[in-house]
Amino acid sequence: MLQVVIARISLALALLLAQSILIKTAHAAEEPSWPTKHIALVVPYPPGAITDTVGRRLGNQMSLALGVPVVIENKAGAGANLGAAYVSNAQPNGATILFTSYGNIMIDSVTEAQHKLTPVAAVGPMTVVMLIRPDLPYKSIEEMVAYARANPQKISFASVGIGSSYHLLIEQMNSLGKLDMVHIPYKGGAASMADFLGGRVDVMLATWLFAKPYVSDKRARAVALVNSERSPSLPDLPTVNERAVPGVKLIDGLGIFAPKGLPEALVARLNKEVNRIIEEPDMKAWLTNEAIPPTAMTTAAFEKMLIDEAKPLDKLIRENKIGMK
Repeated sequence: MLQVVIARISLALALLLAQSILIKTAHAAEEPSWPTKHIALVVPYPPGAITDTVGRRLGNQMSLALGVPVVIENKAGAGANLGAAYVSNAQPNGATILFTSYGNIMIDSVTEAQHKLTPVAAVGPMTVVMLIRPDLPYKSIEEMVAYARANPQKISFASVGIGSSYHLLIEQMNSLGKLDMVHIPYKGGAASMADFLGGRVDVMLATWLFAKPYVSDKRARAVALVNSERSPSLPDLPTVNERAVPGVKLIDGLGIFAPKGLPEALVARLNKEVNRIIEEPDMKAWLTNEAIPPTAMTTAAFEKMLIDEAKPLDKLIRENKIGMK
């Protein structure tokens, strides 16, 4: 009798094992293998920028998930348009994808690369602060705007490049606030920060991840957020919109894009893996701590968000004839 029971248990275990193998095989068949030997994850900013920092962490996890090496390629310049154009012109075979701030992708007036790129996955919105030098006479966002209004061309305002989302924010402030601040474009956040710390530029924008050490050691003063709402990470910091120039806001975050024509199965696989990675406890905690709340969404939802957020900003550009040369 005991032998019969043991035999039945052994048979049941064997059937369970076979079922498990069949399920895993079926799932593996659903997941397309990556068709290239490696992936170039293009970051259109220099090393040290938030896209580079987050991109390297994300790339490491993507390598494990997809089973192919993910190599970061920094292609900085033209307000991130250089890297975006490079990816938009790449073969849609999975070998080249873009990791960037989506604020630079979603405005038609800023770049034509949008029409040649497929939104794949969002990572999360960025918390962006306005920094002023501590030695300047204005100490708050209200004082800065009042000084700029009374002193045209006296405030120099750095951006990470012509046509970037930061440049657009400056143009919004000038247009809606009736200001005349001088725009100084740089090739990235590190270059603008160097001149800011050296006293050669008065005001700049930076992600909280990048700005935090300079604010902590009092080499920079954070006077406002340029996001549409206050951040849970910085609850006491007001927005430019609520305190100084109504209507001004920066919609920006981090996301992955691919050349148009990348097969839907590969887009779906990338979206699934990125969503899973940013929800892993360690990655989620790190992103949240750096004021980049992870925001998993489908490819369709990501694309809709970009289109919806671009409409009012694009309208503002056209109505005020803000040139993006």
